[in-house]
Amino acid sequence: MVEYLREWTYLAVFILAALPWLESAVVVTLGIAFGLNPVAVSIAAFLGNWLVMLLVIFAFDRFQQWRARRRGGRGETKKEGRSRELAHRIFVKYGLPGLAIIGPLLIGTEIAAAFAMIFKAPRGAVTFWLTLGLLVTTVLAAVAAYYGFDALGITSGRAA
Repeated sequence: MVEYLREWTYLAVFILAALPWLESAVVVTLGIAFGLNPVAVSIAAFLGNWLVMLLVIFAFDRFQQWRARRRGGRGETKKEGRSRELAHRIFVKYGLPGLAIIGPLLIGTEIAAAFAMIFKAPRGAVTFWLTLGLLVTTVLAAVAAYYGFDALGITSGRAA
């Protein structure tokens, strides 16, 4: 019975990580504190958070495509277009990796994805950088929680 319930806890980890205001790093830390397998908790939390992030990216991309079609090519002046294009290139080159690193820690992955898409970063680049940032923060949280709780002797019944 305990093993049966333990399997459901990983589904709960997945669902909790998919909630917009609860990041995978928090869920991983809690799962490890409860003695769940760190690798399984990390994978479930990453996938839950990642799927919602992808949903946000693709929803914003569809919205932007719809909006561009609806506007029918009405744009800005040439001078505004050039300066905006330069700012956009700088954001994509330097700001997107930074947003991917600090986004999951400060504002959440879903909000970081929304900001990146609002700034009209390419969908592929947003997906790549935010996936990488989410992966790094999830792994760092798992390692820190596993070794930190072990050093403090907090967890009971560590799963192998």
